[in-house]
Amino acid sequence: MKYKKMLVPLDMSEYAECVLDHVREIAATRAVPEVVLLNVVEPVRPAAQAYLGTDGSKVAESNARDSAKSYLDGIKGRIGLEGSLVSITVAIGEPAEQILKYIDGNGVDLVILSSHGRSGASNWFLGSVVERVLRRSSAPVFLVPSAECRVRAE
Repeated sequence: MKYKKMLVPLDMSEYAECVLDHVREIAATRAVPEVVLLNVVEPVRPAAQAYLGTDGSKVAESNARDSAKSYLDGIKGRIGLEGSLVSITVAIGEPAEQILKYIDGNGVDLVILSSHGRSGASNWFLGSVVERVLRRSSAPVFLVPSAECRVRAE
């Protein structure tokens, strides 16, 4: 199998970044021509919208998007992949749905992600983003277990 486009969803956590060594290795050894770093910004919740108002909600979402772009640009600079185009994408919405939408709409043929993210085991375990992506992805998913991340992060 020749991989052409690898998707790397990152949630701005050290746990999620544990996939980066795997991304480098697979992209280099398999000569993957394109790697996409993706961050999904969750929209401002209705209760916060009521408090912030329309303008405040737009500013908060814009700030979150800018922060995500800055974070992904930093990862892009650190990843050091020669021979691969590394691009960044920020989506707004529910993380699993946005990841799946990107996979289906952009010719992704490999996904690499961590089994444990910023939101902790409560949101990244059973019934979580990772499980939904694993169950519904049209592309193979390479999952880096949280135990491996825990060892490196501590």
